[in-house]
Amino acid sequence: MGICMKIDNIELREGEICLRLMEEKDKEAYYDAAFLNGDEEAMYFTGTKERFERDTVYAFIQKIIPDESRYDFIINNSHNEIIGEAVIHEIEEEERSAGFRICLFRSVDFSKGYGSIAIRLILKFAFETLKLHRVELEVFDYNHRGQRAYEKAGFVVEGTKRDGLYLNGTFHDIIMMAILEEEYFKKYGSVS
Repeated sequence: MGICMKIDNIELREGEICLRLMEEKDKEAYYDAAFLNGDEEAMYFTGTKERFERDTVYAFIQKIIPDESRYDFIINNSHNEIIGEAVIHEIEEEERSAGFRICLFRSVDFSKGYGSIAIRLILKFAFETLKLHRVELEVFDYNHRGQRAYEKAGFVVEGTKRDGLYLNGTFHDIIMMAILEEEYFKKYGSVS
């Protein structure tokens, strides 16, 4: 399957975690989870500098849903609550590459393995369904938990944007990481 035609109705599951594509009907629950119930610690790890207005988020959701260069997944727990998001974005068809980002909205959901499960599900989708060659991400130097999770999943550090983020009066480095398809298949095995 080529990566230029967007696939609909995707649901990725492992254990207590389900990733499904964001839909228009999710906008209110997404906003509440990310911006009303999300906490400062979670925002800090993503470098978020402000809380967005409801209308701004709703307009953004309407814009991204049909965008064929990205897949925006909601992360649900076993109670069908939105606990985060995982996004494949900036898909480049010729290079077969894309960016990746993930966020758990509440720190109470950290260190439970939810992020690691979501990363594995996204990588499986990216390499086995979309047939990507490369998935890359950026992580801030102070997000040690995220760095460990990405390394455990097979991402490799490729470089550093020195002082690339200014947050709360301090400059921070941005660490660039990526995983290639051969690294993914070596770690996780061939398509079943």
